[in-house]
Amino acid sequence: MTKRMIVILVLILAACTSIRGPKEQPWIYEEPIAGNHVDLARCVVARLQADSRWSIRMLQFSNRLYQDIDASAIYAYDTRFLPGIFARNSPTNPDAVFEYVAPNPGIRSCHQDSAEVEPAYAFVLMIKNMSDNRTMATLKGNKHVGGIAWQHLQTCVLTRAKSS
Repeated sequence: MTKRMIVILVLILAACTSIRGPKEQPWIYEEPIAGNHVDLARCVVARLQADSRWSIRMLQFSNRLYQDIDASAIYAYDTRFLPGIFARNSPTNPDAVFEYVAPNPGIRSCHQDSAEVEPAYAFVLMIKNMSDNRTMATLKGNKHVGGIAWQHLQTCVLTRAKSS
């Protein structure tokens, strides 16, 4: 009886270890757009910070300017997984004091990011200049929040085109 139980237990454990949970593959979206990468990145970050949806409010945004490759990148980090988040500044606490970061970019080198280890991002939106007024936008990450960021980017492109 105990040998049977051990064999059954081993089979169950072997079956459970081979099961992989649902893993969302990074969603990659790429499209040429019109506009300056710095202005578009500022616009997208400002719109994301003003978005009241809970899935966006849980994110902290980092706007980075890479002058050496003529590009901007917006990194979105889930604050639940960042170090240094306590009840007083957690987005899940309705009484929390939020510290919103200005949408102005931090200037970095493209080689600087490869040396640093950072927390996993929810999405990254890279906007890179290809010519004078043409840019290439690439989005990679979570499909839901990345899709919202992509919609904000499209709105910023249309707004910039109308004002020009």
